[in-house]
Amino acid sequence: MVVTGAPTRPGRSAYAGGAERWHSDAALVYAPLAEHLIARSPLAPGGIRALDVGTGTGVAADALRAAGAAVVGADLEPDMARFAARRGPALVADVARLPFADAGFDLVVAAFVVNHLADPAAGLGELRRVTRAGGAVLCSVFSVDRSAAKAAVDRVALRYGYHPPDWYRQVKVYADRVGTSAALAAAARTAGFAEVEVSCQPVDVGLADPALVVRARLGMPQLRTWFDSLDARRRASLVGEATEAVRETGERFAPEVIEAVLRPRSPVRISRAGDGPLV
Repeated sequence: MVVTGAPTRPGRSAYAGGAERWHSDAALVYAPLAEHLIARSPLAPGGIRALDVGTGTGVAADALRAAGAAVVGADLEPDMARFAARRGPALVADVARLPFADAGFDLVVAAFVVNHLADPAAGLGELRRVTRAGGAVLCSVFSVDRSAAKAAVDRVALRYGYHPPDWYRQVKVYADRVGTSAALAAAARTAGFAEVEVSCQPVDVGLADPALVVRARLGMPQLRTWFDSLDARRRASLVGEATEAVRETGERFAPEVIEAVLRPRSPVRISRAGDGPLV
């Protein structure tokens, strides 16, 4: 494992010690979202060399390997990288200073990574640097249009005394900067990509049971430590109320996600599900 001396970012320490819970709980959402993003790859995965940046516990890397790619994972948080390394090569590295040669990968995947960056264009530029000519970068972020189910869980947590940590408030500021198709496309153009295809659509992650939505949400780092600090009775009560609150939304849980396929040539094209191309 390689440590690059990466700078601290808001919330980095919140992920420490949370890999097991992330993989069992939060990944209920993030694994199908990673698979949805990878399905947009213009390259057949068999035999290609791929990099999964912000690999977390390795859900995107797992999907790529299952499809025949040779994958390296990279994450800023050592606990996450160690967990991912159980199933394939993974190292500790910063998306803004990747320890890889120019043009070293056919495909680079950055699922919900650039929304953590103060300068998303700089991070995307680094992803472009390590991608070969003719290769592709796949990138995803959440839309600024928030899920009603997520909001329902958070409202219940607030009634139980939850206060969003300062780092999470800062990350949300960063995320909102790239939380529209136009904003993500603009960051990609600034990063030097000439061919940018961006779409925004709800993605059904298959969680029909509201209890699973609550489990996934409470496994997120901004909630996990606080939730675990509650006694067993209050945890059970909160989960019951949150599950009912999600059910009452009537929402089939499908977070709205912006996905980008980035390549070196041709005009920028932005589309929204059901709409024609926007330029």
